[in-house]
Amino acid sequence: MQLIAHRGLARSAPENSLAAFADALSCGFHGIETDVRLSADGEAVLFHSRTVGAGIPVAALSRAELSHLAGYLVPTLTEALDAFPDAFWNIEIKTPAAAPVIQAELGARSARQRPLLTSLRHEVIVAAAQATQPLDYGFIVWHRPVALNSLLYAAMPYSHLRTLVWFYESLDLALLQQANALGFRNYVFGAQTDHEHRLCEEFALHGLITDHPEYVGLTVAPPLQ
Repeated sequence: MQLIAHRGLARSAPENSLAAFADALSCGFHGIETDVRLSADGEAVLFHSRTVGAGIPVAALSRAELSHLAGYLVPTLTEALDAFPDAFWNIEIKTPAAAPVIQAELGARSARQRPLLTSLRHEVIVAAAQATQPLDYGFIVWHRPVALNSLLYAAMPYSHLRTLVWFYESLDLALLQQANALGFRNYVFGAQTDHEHRLCEEFALHGLITDHPEYVGLTVAPPLQ
């Protein structure tokens, strides 16, 4: 099972920062989950929330302005991929406007890096999967679907759209088993306790996206005094 750090190791550095990514990989995570938005100056910036400061939209700010308000240098997708070329990357597309910029960046790297692109916006993922780039795509599943076929119907025509990223509270073992039998990989995010992480291990997932290295057997170095 792949162990993926949710926005890096955010307990030791700002989430989605290069320092948080470095700390996550140094303690043994296999990969990084990060969020991509488009800044006002067209940069693919790694930032989770759609607003910053006193409710200012990220999309209305340049990267420099966003960094000033956030209090640290907000990295771009290019900088993160260059800094950690051997890591597995789960890149969440937060806004449709960011998708073409992300695909252009990743298309130039396809021979060296093959990240997983996911989104809550399933129509964005389907549109991206229609491209011929050798990338992997997945749906983020926030709610339990009434029937699995209602979720997978749009994905079936695309052989590289074969990943489901489930929110922990939407988990259903029967649906996981059905998806696995149909050739889909199952990832989970949002587990909070040691018990919940143990259950995820029992479900034989392909990947676990977590903020808690201590619950998956990884050791975090204490902060320097």
